[in-house]
Amino acid sequence: MSAGQRLATLDGLRGIAVLLVVGDHALGAFTDEGHLVPRALSAVTSGAVGVTLFFVLSGYLITGILTRERARSGRVRFGAFYMRRTLRILPAFYVFLTVVALLAMAGLVDVTAAQLLSAGLFVWDYSPAADGWWLGHTWSLAIEEQFYLLWPLALAFLRPQRACWIAVAYLVVAPAIRLGNYVLVESSRDDVWMMFHARADALLLGCLLALLPTAYPRAWERVRRAAGARLTVPLALVALVGSSALTKAFGGYWELPFGLTVITLAGGALLAVAVTREVPTVFTRVLRWRVLTAAGLISYSLYLWQQVFLAPEGIALPVVGTTPLAIPAAFAVATLSYLFVEKPFLRLKDRLSRTSAIPPGATAVPAAGEPATRPASTDESPSAVR
Repeated sequence: MSAGQRLATLDGLRGIAVLLVVGDHALGAFTDEGHLVPRALSAVTSGAVGVTLFFVLSGYLITGILTRERARSGRVRFGAFYMRRTLRILPAFYVFLTVVALLAMAGLVDVTAAQLLSAGLFVWDYSPAADGWWLGHTWSLAIEEQFYLLWPLALAFLRPQRACWIAVAYLVVAPAIRLGNYVLVESSRDDVWMMFHARADALLLGCLLALLPTAYPRAWERVRRAAGARLTVPLALVALVGSSALTKAFGGYWELPFGLTVITLAGGALLAVAVTREVPTVFTRVLRWRVLTAAGLISYSLYLWQQVFLAPEGIALPVVGTTPLAIPAAFAVATLSYLFVEKPFLRLKDRLSRTSAIPPGATAVPAAGEPATRPASTDESPSAVR
């Protein structure tokens, strides 16, 4: 797969992730959680699952960029990497923050200066000021930005084999890290689920999947065979829905020791299927549905703006809040953000990029008659749940 190309299936997976977030927030905005049907639907439209899929995708794609660049030039070019990340993330994000600040000045949303600063500096996941609805989703962006700072440095000094073992070790100890944080740090118990050290395992699973083809080809071949098994996708979907339902029922008692790991591993399984299935299946065909790939294309802006339009009843914005108008309004504003804010900077970013985001080992192809990849990748990273 040549540089500058992308797999359509990853756009579809990104689209599923953002629609899970939108669906979860829409249920919260438009329904009474005490009703049986909304409660059942909330296990399917799980924002937590959507965010975790984004994390796994981010780890996979960013590691692909870094490893291919090192293979091509013999080193990680930090300046170019961070310039591309800046052009990808900051313009749309700071436009969003500016609008939220203006809404706060107009008295339409309750956002403090400390909250704006916490979001703008990408420290929401650890900030004492992190509270409230309007910027609450920036915790995932903070985690990804912190990942962008740490992981390139690690890959610059570690052999791929050592990096693989670090990823495996963190996956194993992550439940203990989450539980230890909960037990030992009482003041942060309510926020463990959104802290970098408690969620880095999802990112590192994506990193592991990107590193295996060159670091441990035999292990990658086993992953490919497992991804090709008939039951892989059904079992992964059952795990995602089941874990989400158990989290709704038991909260942190399930989520911290088991739930987050289950959805991370299931998300990794779906990613492996998406990038390795050479023969199209029902799942990979679904991932190529135009509605999903289109949602994936605007997923960053949609993740940013849905928070404003899908606020819970009682704090919603006038005119669009808690009405059917809210969802199309969120999609409309996200599309405008993509076209007029993201896209110009993405074109500039692509001029700086010589490296494909897809790591070695990705072999999935589309259905007959469709191109295997699309040129000029404009979204190397899902940039977190958004």
